[in-house]
Amino acid sequence: MLAVLCLWLASVANVQADAPNTLAPLTFITEEYPPYNYLDNQQLTGVSIDLLEAIFAATDTPLSRHDVRYYPWVRGYELALSQPNTVLFSTTRTPAREASFHWVGPIAQDQVVLLAHRDAPIAIDALSQAIDRDLTVVVIREDIGAQALLEAGYPERLLVPAIDNRSALSMLTRGRVDLWAYSADVAAWIAESEGYSSDSLIPIHTLSESSLYFAINQATDRRLVTLMQQALDRVLAERPQR
Repeated sequence: MLAVLCLWLASVANVQADAPNTLAPLTFITEEYPPYNYLDNQQLTGVSIDLLEAIFAATDTPLSRHDVRYYPWVRGYELALSQPNTVLFSTTRTPAREASFHWVGPIAQDQVVLLAHRDAPIAIDALSQAIDRDLTVVVIREDIGAQALLEAGYPERLLVPAIDNRSALSMLTRGRVDLWAYSADVAAWIAESEGYSSDSLIPIHTLSESSLYFAINQATDRRLVTLMQQALDRVLAERPQR
Protein backbone atom coordinates (compact mmCIF):
# COMPACT_ATOMS: atom_id res chain seq x y z
CA MET A 1 0.00 0.00 0.00
CA LEU A 2 2.81 2.38 0.91
CA ALA A 3 4.59 1.60 -2.35
CA VAL A 4 1.42 2.23 -4.36
CA LEU A 5 0.82 5.51 -2.53
CA CYS A 6 4.39 6.67 -3.24
CA LEU A 7 4.02 5.82 -6.93
CA TRP A 8 0.72 7.74 -7.09
CA LEU A 9 2.20 10.81 -5.40
CA ALA A 10 5.17 10.72 -7.78
CA SER A 11 2.79 10.49 -10.72
CA VAL A 12 0.79 13.49 -9.49
CA ALA A 13 3.99 15.47 -8.97
CA ASN A 14 5.15 14.70 -12.51
CA VAL A 15 1.80 15.77 -14.00
CA GLN A 16 1.92 19.02 -12.04
CA ALA A 17 5.49 19.64 -13.14
CA ASP A 18 4.56 19.01 -16.78
CA ALA A 19 1.44 21.18 -16.66
CA PRO A 20 2.04 24.64 -18.13
CA ASN A 21 1.58 27.55 -15.77
CA THR A 22 2.76 30.31 -18.12
CA LEU A 23 2.28 31.04 -21.80
CA ALA A 24 6.04 31.18 -22.45
CA PRO A 25 6.00 28.24 -24.94
CA LEU A 26 3.73 30.22 -27.28
CA THR A 27 4.80 32.45 -30.17
CA PHE A 28 2.53 35.44 -30.75
CA ILE A 29 2.01 36.98 -34.20
CA THR A 30 0.03 40.05 -35.18
CA GLU A 31 -0.42 42.46 -38.09
CA GLU A 32 -1.61 45.99 -38.78
CA TYR A 33 -5.27 45.97 -37.80
CA PRO A 34 -5.95 49.21 -35.91
CA PRO A 35 -7.30 50.04 -33.42
CA TYR A 36 -6.73 46.47 -32.21
CA ASN A 37 -3.06 45.95 -33.13
CA TYR A 38 -0.70 48.23 -35.06
CA LEU A 39 2.65 50.01 -34.98
CA ASP A 40 2.94 53.49 -33.49
CA ASN A 41 6.44 55.00 -33.51
CA GLN A 42 7.83 51.51 -34.15
CA GLN A 43 6.09 50.07 -31.07
CA LEU A 44 3.17 47.67 -31.09
CA THR A 45 0.06 49.13 -29.54
CA GLY A 46 -3.70 48.78 -29.61
CA VAL A 47 -6.59 47.21 -27.72
CA SER A 48 -5.50 43.62 -28.35
CA ILE A 49 -1.86 44.32 -27.49
CA ASP A 50 -2.85 45.85 -24.14
CA LEU A 51 -5.11 42.88 -23.47
CA LEU A 52 -2.35 40.40 -24.29
CA GLU A 53 0.08 42.09 -21.91
CA ALA A 54 -2.55 41.86 -19.17
CA ILE A 55 -2.84 38.13 -19.92
CA PHE A 56 0.95 37.79 -19.64
CA ALA A 57 0.84 39.46 -16.24
CA ALA A 58 -2.04 37.26 -15.07
CA THR A 59 -0.11 34.09 -15.97
CA ASP A 60 3.34 35.23 -14.81
CA THR A 61 4.54 34.89 -18.40
CA PRO A 62 7.92 36.60 -18.93
CA LEU A 63 6.86 38.15 -22.24
CA SER A 64 5.76 41.62 -23.35
CA ARG A 65 4.58 43.39 -26.48
CA HIS A 66 8.21 43.52 -27.59
CA ASP A 67 8.15 39.73 -28.02
CA VAL A 68 5.18 39.78 -30.40
CA ARG A 69 6.11 39.23 -34.05
CA TYR A 70 4.69 41.66 -36.59
CA TYR A 71 4.06 40.14 -40.04
CA PRO A 72 1.85 40.75 -43.06
CA TRP A 73 -1.47 38.99 -42.62
CA VAL A 74 -0.90 36.22 -45.18
CA ARG A 75 2.43 35.17 -43.66
CA GLY A 76 1.07 35.25 -40.12
CA TYR A 77 -2.00 33.25 -41.12
CA GLU A 78 0.08 30.56 -42.84
CA LEU A 79 2.40 30.28 -39.83
CA ALA A 80 -0.52 29.97 -37.43
CA LEU A 81 -1.93 27.17 -39.57
CA SER A 82 1.35 25.25 -39.85
CA GLN A 83 3.41 25.89 -36.70
CA PRO A 84 2.47 24.43 -33.29
CA ASN A 85 2.39 26.88 -30.37
CA THR A 86 1.67 29.81 -32.70
CA VAL A 87 -0.98 32.41 -31.82
CA LEU A 88 -2.35 34.86 -34.42
CA PHE A 89 -4.43 37.90 -33.52
CA SER A 90 -6.75 39.67 -33.96
CA THR A 91 -8.49 36.95 -35.99
CA THR A 92 -12.13 36.79 -37.01
CA ARG A 93 -13.75 33.54 -35.91
CA THR A 94 -15.94 32.07 -38.65
CA PRO A 95 -17.54 28.67 -39.33
CA ALA A 96 -15.06 28.09 -42.18
CA ARG A 97 -12.08 28.69 -39.87
CA GLU A 98 -13.54 26.98 -36.80
CA ALA A 99 -11.77 23.63 -37.15
CA SER A 100 -8.45 25.15 -38.20
CA PHE A 101 -7.57 26.70 -34.83
CA HIS A 102 -8.14 26.70 -31.11
CA TRP A 103 -9.86 29.94 -30.12
CA VAL A 104 -9.34 32.24 -27.14
CA GLY A 105 -11.68 35.19 -26.81
CA PRO A 106 -13.64 37.05 -27.77
CA ILE A 107 -11.54 40.21 -27.89
CA ALA A 108 -13.98 42.52 -29.67
CA GLN A 109 -16.80 42.69 -32.21
CA ASP A 110 -16.03 43.46 -35.84
CA GLN A 111 -18.08 44.24 -38.95
CA VAL A 112 -16.71 43.40 -42.40
CA VAL A 113 -18.28 45.33 -45.27
CA LEU A 114 -17.96 46.27 -48.91
CA LEU A 115 -16.64 49.82 -49.12
CA ALA A 116 -17.05 52.25 -51.99
CA HIS A 117 -15.13 55.52 -52.42
CA ARG A 118 -17.07 58.73 -51.93
CA ASP A 119 -15.99 60.03 -55.36
CA ALA A 120 -17.31 56.89 -57.08
CA PRO A 121 -20.50 56.06 -55.13
CA ILE A 122 -22.10 52.67 -55.68
CA ALA A 123 -25.43 51.41 -54.36
CA ILE A 124 -26.53 47.76 -54.23
CA ASP A 125 -29.37 45.98 -52.45
CA ALA A 126 -27.75 42.54 -52.57
CA LEU A 127 -24.40 40.96 -53.36
CA SER A 128 -25.91 39.44 -56.51
CA GLN A 129 -26.24 42.95 -57.95
CA ALA A 130 -22.51 43.53 -57.52
CA ILE A 131 -21.86 40.26 -59.36
CA ASP A 132 -24.29 41.15 -62.16
CA ARG A 133 -22.51 44.50 -62.60
CA ASP A 134 -19.05 42.85 -62.63
CA LEU A 135 -17.86 45.06 -59.79
CA THR A 136 -14.23 44.41 -58.89
CA VAL A 137 -13.32 44.10 -55.21
CA VAL A 138 -9.86 44.51 -53.69
CA VAL A 139 -9.14 41.93 -50.98
CA ILE A 140 -6.25 40.68 -48.88
CA ARG A 141 -5.62 36.98 -49.40
CA GLU A 142 -6.85 34.76 -46.53
CA ASP A 143 -8.52 37.80 -44.94
CA ILE A 144 -12.09 37.43 -43.74
CA GLY A 145 -13.33 39.77 -46.48
CA ALA A 146 -11.90 37.58 -49.23
CA GLN A 147 -13.14 34.39 -47.58
CA ALA A 148 -16.64 35.78 -47.06
CA LEU A 149 -16.94 36.78 -50.70
CA LEU A 150 -15.73 33.42 -51.99
CA GLU A 151 -18.08 31.56 -49.64
CA ALA A 152 -20.95 33.71 -50.95
CA GLY A 153 -20.11 32.71 -54.54
CA TYR A 154 -18.47 35.93 -55.66
CA PRO A 155 -16.49 35.21 -58.86
CA GLU A 156 -12.77 34.93 -58.16
CA ARG A 157 -12.05 36.76 -61.42
CA LEU A 158 -13.57 39.90 -59.86
CA LEU A 159 -11.36 39.75 -56.74
CA VAL A 160 -8.14 41.75 -56.90
CA PRO A 161 -5.51 40.83 -54.26
CA ALA A 162 -3.59 43.55 -52.41
CA ILE A 163 -0.43 43.13 -50.34
CA ASP A 164 -1.89 44.89 -47.29
CA ASN A 165 -4.66 47.25 -46.20
CA ARG A 166 -2.87 50.44 -47.24
CA SER A 167 -2.33 49.05 -50.73
CA ALA A 168 -6.01 48.12 -50.85
CA LEU A 169 -6.99 51.66 -49.85
CA SER A 170 -4.74 53.08 -52.55
CA MET A 171 -6.27 50.83 -55.21
CA LEU A 172 -9.77 51.95 -54.23
CA THR A 173 -9.01 55.67 -54.04
CA ARG A 174 -7.20 55.59 -57.40
CA GLY A 175 -10.15 53.91 -59.10
CA ARG A 176 -8.32 50.69 -59.91
CA VAL A 177 -11.16 48.71 -58.31
CA ASP A 178 -14.81 49.39 -57.57
CA LEU A 179 -14.98 48.19 -53.96
CA TRP A 180 -12.90 47.11 -50.97
CA ALA A 181 -13.87 44.20 -48.66
CA TYR A 182 -12.59 44.92 -45.16
CA SER A 183 -13.44 45.79 -41.56
CA ALA A 184 -15.42 49.04 -41.47
CA ASP A 185 -13.66 50.35 -38.35
CA VAL A 186 -10.16 49.37 -39.44
CA ALA A 187 -10.63 50.76 -42.96
CA ALA A 188 -11.81 54.10 -41.52
CA TRP A 189 -8.77 54.22 -39.21
CA ILE A 190 -6.39 53.46 -42.09
CA ALA A 191 -8.04 56.07 -44.33
CA GLU A 192 -7.73 58.81 -41.71
CA SER A 193 -4.10 57.89 -41.03
CA GLU A 194 -3.43 58.35 -44.76
CA GLY A 195 -4.97 61.83 -44.75
CA TYR A 196 -8.48 61.06 -46.03
CA SER A 197 -11.60 62.39 -44.33
CA SER A 198 -13.65 60.08 -42.14
CA ASP A 199 -16.48 59.96 -44.69
CA SER A 200 -14.31 59.15 -47.71
CA LEU A 201 -15.23 55.45 -47.50
CA ILE A 202 -18.88 54.44 -47.76
CA PRO A 203 -20.06 51.03 -46.47
CA ILE A 204 -22.59 49.69 -48.98
CA HIS A 205 -23.08 46.06 -47.93
CA THR A 206 -22.33 44.02 -44.81
CA LEU A 207 -20.48 40.75 -45.40
CA SER A 208 -20.20 39.55 -41.81
CA GLU A 209 -20.64 40.57 -38.20
CA SER A 210 -18.51 38.46 -35.91
CA SER A 211 -15.99 38.47 -33.07
CA LEU A 212 -12.21 38.79 -32.99
CA TYR A 213 -10.17 36.15 -31.19
CA PHE A 214 -6.67 34.84 -30.55
CA ALA A 215 -6.35 31.97 -33.06
CA ILE A 216 -4.01 29.18 -31.88
CA ASN A 217 -2.50 26.39 -33.98
CA GLN A 218 -4.44 23.14 -33.59
CA ALA A 219 -1.37 21.11 -32.53
CA THR A 220 -0.84 23.30 -29.46
CA ASP A 221 -1.19 21.78 -25.98
CA ARG A 222 -4.82 22.30 -24.98
CA ARG A 223 -3.73 23.13 -21.44
CA LEU A 224 -2.04 26.26 -22.77
CA VAL A 225 -5.25 27.19 -24.58
CA THR A 226 -7.25 26.69 -21.39
CA LEU A 227 -4.74 28.68 -19.35
CA MET A 228 -4.92 31.59 -21.79
CA GLN A 229 -8.74 31.57 -21.90
CA GLN A 230 -8.95 31.52 -18.10
CA ALA A 231 -6.49 34.41 -17.88
CA LEU A 232 -8.45 36.41 -20.46
CA ASP A 233 -11.70 35.80 -18.60
CA ARG A 234 -10.07 36.95 -15.36
CA VAL A 235 -8.59 40.07 -16.95
CA LEU A 236 -11.93 41.06 -18.52
CA ALA A 237 -13.83 40.41 -15.27
CA GLU A 238 -11.48 42.69 -13.36
CA ARG A 239 -11.74 45.57 -15.83
CA PRO A 240 -14.14 48.44 -15.04
CA GLN A 241 -17.50 48.10 -16.78
CA ARG A 242 -18.45 50.97 -19.08
